[in-house]
Formats: sequence, structure tokens, C-alpha cells
Amino acid sequence: MALAREGVDLEDIKRDAKIEAVLKHVISQDVEIAQLKDKQFEFHNEIESRDDTISKLEDDIQLLKKEKRWNMLWRNSLEEDIATTQVFLAIAFLINVLFTYFISR
Repeated sequence: MALAREGVDLEDIKRDAKIEAVLKHVISQDVEIAQLKDKQFEFHNEIESRDDTISKLEDDIQLLKKEKRWNMLWRNSLEEDIATTQVFLAIAFLINVLFTYFISR
């Protein structure tokens, strides 16, 4: 009754309380949306970082494959050089044996 004498309308108070509750809810949702956007940005940066890492690893793998091929070619070349040297030394040994044989006679 005292409220009615003062001209306070309960419906206005209820409506204002509802508006305030809705406003608080909207503000809390805005805060949640901002937090989700921050997380999304962090995930995006993490994905970019992983993509860069993957790209660098793929480049390293390609370089290692090229190096392996080069090492195999170098090894084959060395094996051929060793085989040639062995043949040359065998011929030199044979000539030395023959030379020693003929000199001793």
C-alpha cells in the first residue's frame, strides 16, 4: 500500500528487473564470445606454427633424400676407384714377381 501511495508501479519494477537480467545475460555472453575468439586465435596461431614445422620437416626430409642419393653415388664411385686400384696393384705385383724371377735367373 505504501508503494501505491508513492506512485511506484510494481509492473515497472518487474520489467526493469527483467531488462537488467537480460542485459547481464547479454554482457556475460559477450564476454564468453570474446574468450572463444581469443581461443580461436590461439588455435589458429598454433595450427600455423604446426604447419610451418611440418613444412620445415618436409624440406629437411627432401634434403636428406638428396644427400643420401649423393652419398650412394659417392660410395659407388669410391668402390669403383678401390676396384681399379686393386687391379692396378695386382698387375704391379705380377710385374714385380716376373721381374724378380727374370732377374734371379
